[in-house]
Amino acid sequence: MDLDLRRVVVLTGPYGSGKTELAIGLALGTIERAKREGQQLRVALADIDVLKPYFRSREAKDQLREAGIAVIAPPGGLANSDLPIMAAELRGTIPREDVTLFLDVGGDPVGARALGSISDVVQAAAHELLLVLNRYRPFMDSCEQVLETARQIEQASHLAITGVISNTHMLEATTLQDVLWGLELSREVASALGVPIRMVGVPEDLDQDLQMKPTSDMPPVLRVRRFMKPGFLGGVVLAPAAESARPQS
Repeated sequence: MDLDLRRVVVLTGPYGSGKTELAIGLALGTIERAKREGQQLRVALADIDVLKPYFRSREAKDQLREAGIAVIAPPGGLANSDLPIMAAELRGTIPREDVTLFLDVGGDPVGARALGSISDVVQAAAHELLLVLNRYRPFMDSCEQVLETARQIEQASHLAITGVISNTHMLEATTLQDVLWGLELSREVASALGVPIRMVGVPEDLDQDLQMKPTSDMPPVLRVRRFMKPGFLGGVVLAPAAESARPQS
């Protein structure tokens, strides 16, 4: 099943929730799907993570551009800074109806302030603000804690959360039980927020296992390949576009 996403997709949530992996995977999956269907589609990924100088989508800019995805990030030496700097072209790109745009936002309410500075143009566009929930992250293991984080993100970004992505994982150690445990909390949070669960992220080696446990309320399943890893494990790794994260029915 293809995900029916709006033109501007904003991913937010605490550090370690998996926003960068999802943003890269969704961008690659979107442009690869367009190529398979013979469509001419412009896809861009904007990195507005101003909190940390590592595990940011801008690190994969060369590989993304080779795949046909425009990367919007601070230029030159500013690319590796942890300063609240955003690329000048971002404000002009958001309103463009011919561009499908994914925004990778910093990992907590402080990071969401950068999003707040462009909230006027985001609000005017067909957009969605998706909260990425990894139940293993600190202060994200109960509904009350997640709702407080969501409230702070909304306040800082001046935007309303429109959906939840259930993405509970422990990197390579993730089990099917972890995914289902996280989905349980995501359902509770989504109900409290009055928004849908837009998808559940599942490591690619587990997605078939989840497909064998269908339920009437199972959200769309997004098979997730890990694109980023620390320098001591080899640095940025980016799979070919054809092998990127793809939604399953």
